[in-house]
Amino acid sequence: MPSRYHRPDRSSTDVVGARIGAQVVDLVLLFVQVMVVAVGLAALVRPESEAAVEGYVGIAFLTLPLYGGLLEGFWNGQTIGKRVAGIRVVNRTGEAASVGQAFVRNVPAVILFSWLTSAVALAAIAIDDHNRRVFDNFAGTYVVKA
Repeated sequence: MPSRYHRPDRSSTDVVGARIGAQVVDLVLLFVQVMVVAVGLAALVRPESEAAVEGYVGIAFLTLPLYGGLLEGFWNGQTIGKRVAGIRVVNRTGEAASVGQAFVRNVPAVILFSWLTSAVALAAIAIDDHNRRVFDNFAGTYVVKA
């Protein structure tokens, strides 16, 4: 019986434009996530100082890999942005990425939450044979047409 999954190849990973669109949607949602977590923490634990508020924002940034890690791990390899753009994250055999793989590829979100690092990621995508970021290589994942 033939498998419904196909090993990612150059044509299935040629989704750079869709990845940019997905990233824009996801960055907006990640910003909302950080604000909701920080405001929620401030509401629960009344800050005594400006430093405390900054600490809440710092804690909120630590939740960034949860967005991609949980959504990609449990929602067919897609974040909301990827679903809108018609792409998904898969493993080497073409199956949806595992939760562990999704978290590994999203680790940079904690420290790389900026347009500059998105540009660096695009540069990495441009030079890789399968349009993969560095952490896609570490996780063994590919972004393909859904």
